[in-house]
Amino acid sequence: MRTCLVVPHYEQIDAIERFLPALGAIGLAVYVVDDGSSRDSCERCASACSMAGEHVHFLQHPVNRGKGAAVYTGATAAALDGFTHLVQIDADGQHDLADLQAMIRLASKHPAAIVSGLPVFGDDAPRSRVHGRKVTTLMIAIETLGGGIKDGLCGYRVYPVVALQTLQDRFHIAPRMGFDTDVLVKARWLNMDVLFVPTAIVYPADGRSHFHYVTDNVRLIRLHLGLLAGALIRVPAMIWSRVGL
Repeated sequence: MRTCLVVPHYEQIDAIERFLPALGAIGLAVYVVDDGSSRDSCERCASACSMAGEHVHFLQHPVNRGKGAAVYTGATAAALDGFTHLVQIDADGQHDLADLQAMIRLASKHPAAIVSGLPVFGDDAPRSRVHGRKVTTLMIAIETLGGGIKDGLCGYRVYPVVALQTLQDRFHIAPRMGFDTDVLVKARWLNMDVLFVPTAIVYPADGRSHFHYVTDNVRLIRLHLGLLAGALIRVPAMIWSRVGL
């Protein structure tokens, strides 16, 4: 098992300049994928990666393609460099690096599984996001026929590279805000195991969200409608897999 970090980045330059030294100090290879940020932000990100050490690599999309597309770009680079697993981690510093080793240890015991963070929210968490996750979790339970996905939105995960490649080969995976949900639902459709590690989520005071209330909610509604339709035709297969037939 060879593990690296993949960090999708879009216009979070102040946060990632603070976050990169801690990532670099972990000692794992890091692939920062800039997803079409402005010229100034992109140049600062490239400079920060260069200063963080030789094991921190900077990749770039010339135009914004979405978080999921950035993760797949990082996964492709990781696979070419011989890595078997990647840790997806957000660029804004929300994720607790203290939980990284626990996630990697669990992945090493279950190398074919996806290991996801299970958010533990503090008082700084927006209530709308906390309650919104409950709705998403309910939808995912329906779409996977109770597939055991405790959270489908956390962007802190360990993926087997081959699992991401398989999912990309078998399905269209949402390239933007729906990526984190879409990839887990479709992983369960293929009976891939999804395991969870509790992790604290911090909302920095100067944090910046790229969630667009109208356009991204429309995308998410379309995503779940598509997943519900896909689930309907897979109900017999999901039932058979649950009862061991």
